[in-house]
Amino acid sequence: MQTKTITILSLTLLATGVAQAMTAGTFTGSAMARNGELAVEVDTTADAIKAVRITKSTETPGIGSLATDALPAAIVEAGSPNVDSVSGATITSKAIVAAVSQALEKAGADPKSMKAKAVKKADAAVSFPTEGDVIIVGGGGAGMVAAATAVGQGAKVIVLEKMAMIGGNTARSEGNMSAIDPEPEKLAPMTPALDAIVVKYINAPVPTAEIKAIQDTVKQQYADYKKSGRTTIFDTPELFALQTLIGGDNKADPKLVLVMAREATRAMQWLDDQSDMTFEHIARKYVDMGIGALYPRAQFPRAKDGVSPISTYDAYIRPLAEKVKAAGSTILTNMKVVDIVKENGRVTGVVAEDKNGTKHTFRASKGVVLAAGGYGANLDMVRKYNKISVTATSNSPGTTGEVLEEAVKDGAALEGMAWIQIHPHGNPVNGDLESNIAGRPQDTPYVNKLGLRFADETGRRDDISHGILAQPGKVAFSIYDQRTVDSKKVRAEHIERAITHGYAYRADTLADLAKMAGIDARGLEQSIKTMNEAAKLQSDKSLSVPKAVIGWTVEQAPFYCVPITVTIHHTMGGLKIDEKTRVLDQNGAPIPGLFAAGEITGGIHGGNRLGRNALTDLLVFGHIAGEEVLK
Repeated sequence: MQTKTITILSLTLLATGVAQAMTAGTFTGSAMARNGELAVEVDTTADAIKAVRITKSTETPGIGSLATDALPAAIVEAGSPNVDSVSGATITSKAIVAAVSQALEKAGADPKSMKAKAVKKADAAVSFPTEGDVIIVGGGGAGMVAAATAVGQGAKVIVLEKMAMIGGNTARSEGNMSAIDPEPEKLAPMTPALDAIVVKYINAPVPTAEIKAIQDTVKQQYADYKKSGRTTIFDTPELFALQTLIGGDNKADPKLVLVMAREATRAMQWLDDQSDMTFEHIARKYVDMGIGALYPRAQFPRAKDGVSPISTYDAYIRPLAEKVKAAGSTILTNMKVVDIVKENGRVTGVVAEDKNGTKHTFRASKGVVLAAGGYGANLDMVRKYNKISVTATSNSPGTTGEVLEEAVKDGAALEGMAWIQIHPHGNPVNGDLESNIAGRPQDTPYVNKLGLRFADETGRRDDISHGILAQPGKVAFSIYDQRTVDSKKVRAEHIERAITHGYAYRADTLADLAKMAGIDARGLEQSIKTMNEAAKLQSDKSLSVPKAVIGWTVEQAPFYCVPITVTIHHTMGGLKIDEKTRVLDQNGAPIPGLFAAGEITGGIHGGNRLGRNALTDLLVFGHIAGEEVLK
């Protein structure tokens, strides 16, 4: 493996002096960060900042943690809190600066006057390999799965990530995936509502013989299930595939969808084996539809005990990155791919640009895997393919689509670029995804400002989203009670944090809750009364807006309200691939040496992605890419 050594000239900030002498000692400060209070200790002398320590932080691993790791040393080196934010962790960066500034004020300094100047300082020479068996573009979920799979087979891999941190959109997600339970005999009982869902799909009109064949298989499977006398939830890979296809308006490639559905359980178990995490099989406990998932096959990442929470970064990203590095392979951040190298018709590498603008050529003896994500954070590109009016996005700032466009320049075909998913759980203030506090759809009514329901909360994401866009102010409100929090369907620390930020409300009565949130109280009280009656009867016949699956009542005070709106969430279109993740050209032929997985690909979700299928997609096809690129 060839290694490149370069010397980088960077700008290091050095303080020019403070406006007044400080008191020597240790001082504390705090500020509200993205996920809650962030606290610091600052050691000072009469004229210098000697140390900065983060003493309290609940920031997201792999995102906000990048700022908590980097900024304390940067502030000490600068002699000033006035340093640049860490890209992708701006809110956390600003909180650290605010907390340190507060501590410095206690020391007698004026933080705003602690100017810093830029001086050139030569960094130590940096060495990194430029040749390997496989180059992987993108350090998000699909990229790290492909990398870990490839090193597991002895390959030398180089992962190139343009952001300062790995993780991509995966690290920002809840981490829940869909897969067929490996022990179906442990599933919760089948219900009449689930029976109605299955019947709906096996009798739905479908446009092609290929989808009809899948549907016929499910019909036979369900008939066999009925004859067997089983009472647990019915599910098969083919039902999973059929729901994905019909739920995506029959616009996905049935061959790719079948691969995802049939390989999902194996991929889930593979990830389970990679680290100290495991999956909690929710459908063994209760029926959970998830937002837009359409059926209860949820697998939630948990710590090894199977119960304790674990961040998506710690479940999907960190353990795979550790495996890659332990195998002697390389992960480079701040390395933006700007060109795909093609020689004699075969992709042999890429050109990437580091944070200083220097270009480096990386070569792969086996092939290149593109896993750079979608383009949901590039509004110009979104509007190029879809005239959507939504401007907020829940995406990582790195999902801007330039690698996809580079592949097109080298002959890659595109699939379904107009299919862009908007999500109904957007934060009305900043567009961030609030699924972790929005409650479970089966238990939770969504109402408008008049207090009225307007959509089936257990239905498709696009239907709910378009319903919200038609409401006054383009906002809705998710309503649930203390039972949801006590059962940990919404974690107490998450909703407390949201209430502190002003992103959610809590009150002892529905009338008080309505007043706080700006909802018509009479309308809300009547809607909740009607929903509670439907929940007790387990029937939606009395509802003006039907609901496929009805869960709990909303009657145990205190009550909670989470305002939600629509945000750009996922781009279903992308590079056209086959079942082996080979990127196809305009004639449908594989481009030698080029593979792709994850959100950069198209053809898997069709016109509407089912909830939780993104994680299933990246696990299945990331794993296949890591295997196939070596063949």
